[in-house]
Amino acid sequence: MIAGNPVYVTLTDVAPANMTNEKIADIRRKIMDEMKRVASFADGSPELKEFNERMKSRVIQTRRGLAKFINSPPGFGFRNTGSEWMTHLIDLNRTPGFRKSVTLRPELASVEQLLSSDKNVWRDLVAEWHLADSLPYAVAAVPRPQAIAQGEQDFNARAHAEAEVLEKKYGVTDEQEALRRYKAEYDATTAELERLAQQSANMKFLEHPPLTLDDRLDYKVTKLAGGVPLVASDFENMTSATTGLALRLDGVPQEQLFYLSAMPTLLTQVGVVRDGKAIPFEQMSEMLRKEILSLNSYFSTNFRTGRAELVVRGAGNDAAESERSLEWMKLVLTSPDWRAENLARIRDVVDQTLSGLRNRMQGPEESWVNDPADAYWRQDNPLLLSTSSFLTRSHNVHRLRWLLKDAGEGAQRDSIANFLSNLAGAGAKGSRAELKSLLAAMQGKRDAQVPAGLKSYADDFAGLPDGAKQLATEAAKDFDQLLADIPDATLAKDWEYLSLEMRRDLLVPPAQALTELDAVRKSLLKTGGARMFMIGSVANQQRLAPGVAALLAGLESGGVAPAKYAGVRLVESRVRERAGAGESPVFVGLLNPNSQGGVFLNSAPSVTYADADNRDMLLDYLASRLYGGAGAHAIFIKTWGAGLAYSNGLGGSPGTGRINYYAERTPELPQTLRFVIDELKKAKPDPGLVEYAIAVAFSQFRSASPYETRGEAQAADIADGTPPEAVRKFRRALLDLRRMPNLSDELFKRMNLVYARILPGLGSKASEVRGGVYYVIGPEKQLT
Repeated sequence: MIAGNPVYVTLTDVAPANMTNEKIADIRRKIMDEMKRVASFADGSPELKEFNERMKSRVIQTRRGLAKFINSPPGFGFRNTGSEWMTHLIDLNRTPGFRKSVTLRPELASVEQLLSSDKNVWRDLVAEWHLADSLPYAVAAVPRPQAIAQGEQDFNARAHAEAEVLEKKYGVTDEQEALRRYKAEYDATTAELERLAQQSANMKFLEHPPLTLDDRLDYKVTKLAGGVPLVASDFENMTSATTGLALRLDGVPQEQLFYLSAMPTLLTQVGVVRDGKAIPFEQMSEMLRKEILSLNSYFSTNFRTGRAELVVRGAGNDAAESERSLEWMKLVLTSPDWRAENLARIRDVVDQTLSGLRNRMQGPEESWVNDPADAYWRQDNPLLLSTSSFLTRSHNVHRLRWLLKDAGEGAQRDSIANFLSNLAGAGAKGSRAELKSLLAAMQGKRDAQVPAGLKSYADDFAGLPDGAKQLATEAAKDFDQLLADIPDATLAKDWEYLSLEMRRDLLVPPAQALTELDAVRKSLLKTGGARMFMIGSVANQQRLAPGVAALLAGLESGGVAPAKYAGVRLVESRVRERAGAGESPVFVGLLNPNSQGGVFLNSAPSVTYADADNRDMLLDYLASRLYGGAGAHAIFIKTWGAGLAYSNGLGGSPGTGRINYYAERTPELPQTLRFVIDELKKAKPDPGLVEYAIAVAFSQFRSASPYETRGEAQAADIADGTPPEAVRKFRRALLDLRRMPNLSDELFKRMNLVYARILPGLGSKASEVRGGVYYVIGPEKQLT
């Protein structure tokens, strides 16, 4: 260990009520006690051997990770690339000697040697590193609602102080006059900077640009047993190999879609049954660390085409590991441990999944805001919502959580059923604040004061048998979370819906829910709904062929009959029901009380790669690129420089078939939109921007991405009906337009007509844009 290097122990999903000085001190004591316990293991004891075996699996995992790390593209220049290489080189520089192993081979071998000894090396190391005899720092991040109001007060104070500075600078006593003078000075400086930074008409794009998204990718499309298509991408310098199996989900009936929402984690995080013997998740995790590089499960979707698949992907650092990864893929797909005997672990995974989904909106805006906007776009597809919308998935997993709870028998079952039936009426008898007081009392919070109108529910709760009371407390916790999603106008109705839904799901025996969940899983295992992708050297691919055949042997022969979905625009119909309106809304806002700024997510239909022969759509697409991208003249840098948004810009892709305007962390949504519109209105035709627009149109590429990303994306494109030939034809059509006389005049004539589709106020009415989505996210003050 490097002197001064901190050791972190992080706990997540901790209830704010537990973030007290006493609880923090207790957690710290438990961690230090565990350090002391490890240091006290007797030499050669079973406890020491078991602990060291777990450490050895981490060494194997580290060695494997380093080998993969140096055999992968570094990603230099890519946005969001971390400092992994810099950190690794710094660590290497700290190792002794002139010649160093980039994969830390001698260092890891030394650690393994220590772990193989019967001596408890931790006794000396824990003492040397002071892990048990120095009081560690403990930090907890606790939500404080008052911080938002305090932040606004501080902001206003800073603005007022700055205005006073301007008043003194211009010798005036009126704040608005000082701001007007500052704006005039600012605008004059901006105009001069724009004059100096004008685009040169001599700038040229490449004469021979890449014509596909990955020109150098060497891949083959073949058919496997049962007609399963395989897209194999060859990288001869790869020592590792990755294999993926994607299974169509559109055969799952609408009433069973909620079972899909947690399926990826339920496949890989609960353990498996091998040869009739259960392998618990903890043991499975240790085995995976020792045996393979990775095993993952996730959804692969395309909102344009409607494709939705469950993917299971395995990888190994060499051929032997890759073969084992195929065995693990088959195990999790065909034998997950979804037995009633494993309910405790299954419930844990469901709760963890639900917590992660509910906390998504507390993360950085860039990581989640596109999700609800895309869901609003494809609200007519319940399958996409169940697999790709964290808001829909959150509700679905909440349902699964209650399906897996045990209502008990006899009096307990009747008591909780009757209680939840009666509780459904509470929403009509109390305000939001009063209902929260009732929920607080049900959770045992001492300072809870239940209002008289709701006291009968608190009395009913107090009279429940112990088992039923525990379930009612869990219901109160969920209500506490879900209240934030319910508007005041429909509070009573939504409260009733949730209470009765929890009751209905709770009364389903957990064993029955597991049987239904398993039936959905089995229904996916059909060759007619499967496709595969493989990334690695030809030699490794050939060696994996028997394992691939064994994996496919676990699938049932036959096709997938697409289920019939209602096709209703679910969100719009719900809004009309709530508002009593006859028409669908044009502008939609998602309330996010955790933020200060607002987010724009506007989009409209545009060109796709299949439109290479549509000259008008190609010209519109090029026109939309004139002020896209990150050029000095582009909306992105202009808005960013004015302090009116952080990540922002005019984007779009033939892959999604939409153009879009995105802006996040806007101080005021209308102000930012006005600024963008004004910038576009004053834009003058510049022939030099034609080459810029073409460059932006060619800016999407994958050739420098990780090998696995390239191979899997190519396979997905082919599944979506967009092979490289379609991209090549599209880009050649753009290059043909490049030679068009007066192309600059044509593009600038179209530019604001195209941008008006995604910028309300620039031209055409938003209500007239067929398929347009005008979606904003922010706190109440931004949306009103």
